[in-house]
Amino acid sequence: MRYLLALAAAAASLVTGCSDPKAASEKNFEAAIQSYLDTAYPKCYFNRQFPTTNEFDIGGSTAVLQAMARAGLLVEKEASRKEVPQWGGGKKVVVKSSFDLTDEGRKFYKPDAVKTLRGEDIGGFCFGRATVTAITQFSEPADMFGHRISRVSYTYTVSGLPDWAKAPEMTSVLKALQADAASAAEPVKALDALVLTNTGWVHEKLFKKP
Repeated sequence: MRYLLALAAAAASLVTGCSDPKAASEKNFEAAIQSYLDTAYPKCYFNRQFPTTNEFDIGGSTAVLQAMARAGLLVEKEASRKEVPQWGGGKKVVVKSSFDLTDEGRKFYKPDAVKTLRGEDIGGFCFGRATVTAITQFSEPADMFGHRISRVSYTYTVSGLPDWAKAPEMTSVLKALQADAASAAEPVKALDALVLTNTGWVHEKLFKKP
């Protein structure tokens, strides 16, 4: 009888431990990371206000704008044309283009994707949903900066990407898309910190300091 009672108590303890949201377990970490990914996606891959011109080619933005124009998301028009004297003689024709959203582009464009330091909204092309595929490793929880922290390695895939976003001509110029577009064959790898709270584990970016 005592053996049966002890066995029942051990089983109950095991069930409680498995359902404890504060336990350092793959299940709890996966839930916490998925909650974070649900806020990170749909992800905005290219932020720009429209209409716009390619007056300054910052970070290869002109190539991205032109690729989006070829994909039917933007319409490109010549805004200006002028001759610029060259060192050593001769002139070079410099053409500036303007870009604006098409009806197809508006399907993926979020007007308030990000907010500037001035409080102004900047739009962006946003889409996709991320899903955790595996918790590959995690550190033993330790006290850091007054909180219980565990560093978690995991993988995830991204679904719901439009066909044009997965095309090589787009991923070659829009680097932020590359890993997500290829995630069905090779899941994205990530390493983040999780924080233990009174209700369980949360991703560091969702942790609200008192």
